[in-house]
Amino acid sequence: MDPLTFDYEVLHLRMDRGVFELFSAGRSELRVPLRWLGALVHYKKPDKPGKLFIGTVRDPNAALYGTDPAAFWYTTSPAFRVPPGESRCSARTSPRWPRPQTGG
Repeated sequence: MDPLTFDYEVLHLRMDRGVFELFSAGRSELRVPLRWLGALVHYKKPDKPGKLFIGTVRDPNAALYGTDPAAFWYTTSPAFRVPPGESRCSARTSPRWPRPQTGG
């Protein structure tokens, strides 16, 4: 299976063989197993661009997108903002990356 990638301005996201990688402005900022990934776009004001948070979560059963801020163990925030409405559109049109199921 080919890697899944997403490019937006200077941001490059890549998922390949259960590993998520975040590149910003050409340098690697985060590499984490998909099961420990969390992402959130936080809007302080409804009409202003929101801030993107991507990071690792304490619990692998936490939501992959729309992650509760308290669930993050570590986050990075690339230096760009997400316009209102764009996060909803992207979530609807981007491929779903299901969390890997662990045995046990």
